[in-house]
Amino acid sequence: KISKRKRRPHAMEYIWRKGCHQIIIHLRSLPNPVSCRFHSNSSPTCNAIASSRSDGWGLYSNNEDLRRNIMRTKYHITPSTADNKKWINISFSDDDDTTGMNHSKKISKNKNNTSIACVDNESNATSYEPRSKVPESVLQYERQLRKIQAADRASKTNVTVHDHLETVYVDEHVVVTNKPSGILCVPGINHYKSLVDLVYEVYGRKKRESTIKNMQNESSKERKEKSSLLLPSSDEPLQRDSMIVHRLDMDTSGIVVFARTRLAMSNLHKTFRERSRTTKIYEALLVGWFDIGKWCSSLDNDDTNATNCISEESFGGGEINLPLQRDHRHPPFMRVSTPESEAEARVAVRDLNHAGWKKLVAKRPKPSITHFRIISYEEWMGKHPVTRIELTPITGRTHQLRVHCAAIGHPILGDPAYGFCGEAHMNGGFSDDTMTEMSPTCASFELRQNIEELVKFSGQKMCLHARKITLDHPLSGEQVSFEANPPF
Repeated sequence: KISKRKRRPHAMEYIWRKGCHQIIIHLRSLPNPVSCRFHSNSSPTCNAIASSRSDGWGLYSNNEDLRRNIMRTKYHITPSTADNKKWINISFSDDDDTTGMNHSKKISKNKNNTSIACVDNESNATSYEPRSKVPESVLQYERQLRKIQAADRASKTNVTVHDHLETVYVDEHVVVTNKPSGILCVPGINHYKSLVDLVYEVYGRKKRESTIKNMQNESSKERKEKSSLLLPSSDEPLQRDSMIVHRLDMDTSGIVVFARTRLAMSNLHKTFRERSRTTKIYEALLVGWFDIGKWCSSLDNDDTNATNCISEESFGGGEINLPLQRDHRHPPFMRVSTPESEAEARVAVRDLNHAGWKKLVAKRPKPSITHFRIISYEEWMGKHPVTRIELTPITGRTHQLRVHCAAIGHPILGDPAYGFCGEAHMNGGFSDDTMTEMSPTCASFELRQNIEELVKFSGQKMCLHARKITLDHPLSGEQVSFEANPPF
C-alpha cells in the first residue's frame, strides 16, 4: 500500500507498508538529498537508512549482520584435475564481475549506479571504507612514512655500472639485463639515475662513438673483437629514452630487455603489445602457506572434482581471474574491482568533475588474469611460514601480481604498497574480516605483523623477481629465452 502526504513545503513523503515493516521515502528539493528510512516494528535491530543525491543511491546499515548480508561479494572457486594436477580457478560470480555483460546491463539500466556502503548513525558518513584491525591513524602514518622511505631509496642510492648493471645477453640489437631491486628502470619525474642510464652509458650511442675513436689506434684483432658490440652503420642507433620497451617496478628485480636499434625497438614494442608470443614468469615469496587443498575442501563435499583435487600429492596451481581498477582512495595504486568499489569510484569522479576537474573520466575495470604454480612451502628466517610460488601474468595490468596475491590473503613478502600497513589498501581492497571469510588459507594478522617487523629490521627487499622471459628476437624472429635466478 502506498500513501502520500505533505510534510512541509517542497517536500513529499511516501510510505510503503507491508505487515510489520514500513519504508518511508522523503523527497526533498535539490540540492538536498533524497532519503529513505526502513523500520521494522518486530526487529528494531534491523533498522537501516539510505540516502541519495543526483549522483547515485547508497544503502547504509547500522547493523553489522545486515551490512555483511548486503555486501556479499565472494570468490567463485572452481577445482579441476586436468593433467592430474591440482588446479583451482579463483574468480567472481557473474553478478559480482564488474567486467561482465551482466554488470554492463545494470549500469546501462541505472545511470545513477547504485552504491552500497556502511554508515555510522552518529557520523552519517556517506562512503564505505574497508575496516582493518589497524587504526586508520596508524595506517595514514605508515603510508606517509613509506612514501618518504621510497623517495630516500631512489635519491640516495648511488647507481653505478659496477654495482647495478648485470648483463645477461647483448648483441647488435638488444641488451638483456638482470635488474636489482631498489632502482628504477627509467629516471622518473625526479630524474634520478636509473637502469636505462647505465645501459645507455655502456651500450648506447655515446659508447659507440667513443669505441670507434679508440679502435683507430688498436690492432686489427682487437678491432674485430670490439666490432661485435657495435651497431651496423646502416641501422640508426637510439637515444636513451627510446631504448625502453618494457619496465619493472622499482622494488621488483629480474629480467629487463632494452632495444639498441630503431628496428629492434619497433619489433619489440609490437611483440609486447600483442602478448601472443611473449611469456613472462615471475617467482615470489608469499606470506603464509597457500594450501590448494584447503581451498578445495572449502567447497561442497559432494563435488567430485574437489575430492580429487584434495587427494593429489602435488602442490598444485591455478588461475586468479579478478578485475582490477584504480584505487580512488589511494591513487595511483590498484585494487580488486567490486560493484561497490566501482560505484563509489564513479561518484568520486563525478564529484571531482563538479569541483572543476572536467577532464577526469571514470575508467572501467579491466579483466586481469594470473596463472600460478606453487613451488614449495618454506620457513623464512627459520620460523615464519612462506610459500614460494611461480606467477605468470596473462594480462599486463599495473601491479597485477602484487594485488592478486594480496587479494587471496597472501601478500608478497616485503611489499611496501600492498603488504602489512602499506601505502595502498591491504588485501587488495578488502577488509581483514572479509578476507578471512573469503580465503581459507589467509595469513593471520599476527603473522603479517611479525614478518613486517623482521623485514624492517633485516632490510629485506620485496621478494618478487622476473625470473624468465620468452619472446621473438626482433631481427631473426627466432624464439629466445632469458633467465636469471632470484636473489631470495
